[in-house]
Amino acid sequence: MDGEVTAALIGGASGLGGALLGGAAAVWGAKHQGRLAVQAALETARSAYLGPLDTARRSAQRDVFATFLTVSQEWARAAEAATDAARQWDAHVADAIQRCRAEGHDYMGVNAELRQHWDRRIERCGAPQRVTEAAQHVLLEAATTDVARAAQNVEQHAIRLMSLLRDAGATQIASDSQSPDDPSNLVPPYPGRSPNQLRALKEAIEAFTWAAAAHLNSRDTDNRPDASNSA
Repeated sequence: MDGEVTAALIGGASGLGGALLGGAAAVWGAKHQGRLAVQAALETARSAYLGPLDTARRSAQRDVFATFLTVSQEWARAAEAATDAARQWDAHVADAIQRCRAEGHDYMGVNAELRQHWDRRIERCGAPQRVTEAAQHVLLEAATTDVARAAQNVEQHAIRLMSLLRDAGATQIASDSQSPDDPSNLVPPYPGRSPNQLRALKEAIEAFTWAAAAHLNSRDTDNRPDASNSA
């Protein structure tokens, strides 16, 4: 009789323990499912809230990028005639210095009328101020991204080209101990410098186009540095 009682007690205790474990598991499962449901609801709400904001932001960035591209291309086209004038001017000065060296004459500069002609052609280009302003707008919309860096690269190439255009026809003195009119003491300008810089500007504009397209087609439009720079 005692053995039967003991077995009954053990069986009852086991059953109670199983019931308790099962109940705890059910409670945990319900809480877990509840948390998953809450998380799903929050994610849905977040997507519903951020979706329109992301669309609006992407649209604003596209407009700014497109404006920068248009302004840069327009200035590059305007700089083509000025670049050709600078090339001719540099070539004319280099040829004049070479003739003076061959004939043993002092270099007295370029004909004033020709200088005014090339000056007028270069001045039509104008400073790349709009490129700088548009680059600042890109920086405002996409700071620390490849797009902003590409825009700044375009701006720097445009400024460098403008500097070369304004410096067209200028010579450098090799030694202060010799006469500045001595053609052998003058370093003539390189006629290909402005065309080379214009080519570099156009390549920078192309690089910006690809960077902007990659940025707009990505899922993340946040102003975050790329992985190579954040490491």
